[in-house]
Amino acid sequence: MARKDIHAARRILAHHVRRLRVARQMSQEDLADAAELSQDQISEIENAKHSTTLDNIQRLAFALGVAVAELLREERS
Repeated sequence: MARKDIHAARRILAHHVRRLRVARQMSQEDLADAAELSQDQISEIENAKHSTTLDNIQRLAFALGVAVAELLREERS
């Protein structure tokens, strides 16, 4: 992750949350319920507008059935 791109992790998280949610055919509301978050929080996370807590990332990972590391993994080109 480039040092000057301080929002890269936020965008990586957004990408993985949206990708996994869609792959599991979940709506934002479904994911919000499963993760005990609000639908607004899910939207903000998926649009990289919300800097969320580690606890919320763990809730998302559990709700999506993946490890926390999967949500923060950089994809290599």
